[in-house]
Amino acid sequence: MASSKSRTNFVGNAERNWGAALPDWVRVLAEEANRSSGSEVARRLGYSPAVVTGVINGTYPGDMGTVEARVRGALMNETVDCPVLGELTRDRCLSEQKMRRIGSSSLRARISRACRSGCPHSRLSKRDDEGGSDVQS
Repeated sequence: MASSKSRTNFVGNAERNWGAALPDWVRVLAEEANRSSGSEVARRLGYSPAVVTGVINGTYPGDMGTVEARVRGALMNETVDCPVLGELTRDRCLSEQKMRRIGSSSLRARISRACRSGCPHSRLSKRDDEGGSDVQS
């Protein structure tokens, strides 16, 4: 007996809502949501299922650039060259930026300085000089 609960077709929704302008990273996000689930892919990216659905439907009002970077890193294995840590995935780069600067950790201090010294991958605001996280999301 078939289940009465139907699965969402995320790829179909993306194609319908984005049309010909469907970005490659949104397609990958939708394909992964079809493969696993919207909730599972949201967990992997560090977002709520509502964000994943909003992006796929083209209605997410937040910073699409940050979501794109997380998708490209976590799901597409895209990397960046960190001046401190070397090559790492884009999503890990964003996670490193969000971590608090700890006075007892020379590595955290080096990462914090590098993120605020013109690193092209940094999404931190310039006002973040107290070690808190102001990653644009």
